[in-house]
Amino acid sequence: MKQEEKLIKNWTESSGRYSSNIVKELNSFKKQVWTDLILKHAGKEGKLKILDVGTGPGFFTIIMSLQGHAVTAIDCTQAMLDEAKYNAGLFGIEAEFQLSDAQQLNFEDDTFDLVISRNVIWTIMDAEKAFREWRRVLKPGGRIIAFDANWNLRLFNEDKRREYERDQEEYRQRYKDIPFPVHSAEMDDFRKGMPLCAEIRPQWDLCALVRAGFKKIICETDLCKQIYDEREQLINRSTPMFMLVGEK
Repeated sequence: MKQEEKLIKNWTESSGRYSSNIVKELNSFKKQVWTDLILKHAGKEGKLKILDVGTGPGFFTIIMSLQGHAVTAIDCTQAMLDEAKYNAGLFGIEAEFQLSDAQQLNFEDDTFDLVISRNVIWTIMDAEKAFREWRRVLKPGGRIIAFDANWNLRLFNEDKRREYERDQEEYRQRYKDIPFPVHSAEMDDFRKGMPLCAEIRPQWDLCALVRAGFKKIICETDLCKQIYDEREQLINRSTPMFMLVGEK
């Protein structure tokens, strides 16, 4: 099976599980935290035209729509879009949903004020091509805000593997009744085949954003204390989520 086919299979089969997690987030402190974080760095005020790349079950689309913005949500799998549409209905919001490749967008140049994504870049086969596309569809002065982490570096880097195992052991001592989330061997095999998983990030991303033509770039390397509860901070201690902001 080709890596692109594994990608579609993975997100199709996991859509329901991710959707359950998203609904929990929408009913927690995270809803406001993420809303504030995005709008703080959006670079523009008023009603924004937003592209949510890799929407998954629709978390960003829902929170931005609830703020009155016009959101177009894309994903590479129909299963994720179906979950996103259902969740949007639960919260009474309307958005545009499209099946689309993040590396080849079906939009005109200078269409959006803001492009947002979370935990998406590592899943893209050619992320630098995607950055160029995201910049293309931005209006002048528009921004991308992307969130991601070195989720899989432990599969390639011995130091990161030791950090991960240390945190796993501490977690098991502190949270004996709540299992530590682990990936299956099949999932790890899929992740080993993704081009960005062996890269040191966000250093790689910063260079790629410059090559893609972004002129103003902001990076925050560790958002853990802002976006996670105490248990999640330990789970993600060796893989802190970072934020990238790039302006056209």
